[in-house]
Amino acid sequence: MPIVTWSDEYNINVEEIDIQHQQLLELVNNLHSSVEANIGKNDLKDLLIELTEFTRMHFSTEEKLMKEHDYPEYKDHHKDHITLLKHMNQLVAKVSNGKGPTFSSDYDVSTDWALVHILEHDKNLGAFLNSRGVY
Repeated sequence: MPIVTWSDEYNINVEEIDIQHQQLLELVNNLHSSVEANIGKNDLKDLLIELTEFTRMHFSTEEKLMKEHDYPEYKDHHKDHITLLKHMNQLVAKVSNGKGPTFSSDYDVSTDWALVHILEHDKNLGAFLNSRGVY
């Protein structure tokens, strides 16, 4: 069962970013299902790395658009991205060192952060980009 289901409320009306957000939530759901199925440490590490790399690519997409259109909240938005990537890298290190993260303490933080980030920061970014003709 998915931990989070895509909803139109997550749309920011910038197609490239909305598609990536959907893919991001699919990866989160896949990770959640795999953890519940008690997959092995190496497989878990691979899924976390895949999620981290996709997230890094997604943030790069957002930040490129922010820079191209002189987004006034770029610095704060970028700091938020750095914070999540640090957390995700810590999860990868934790699993690599044989310490399996608990879903409730580690993954829920990432999932909650992602949803809040989309609903608050990315919605604002979407409105700004829409005002610049980017959809």
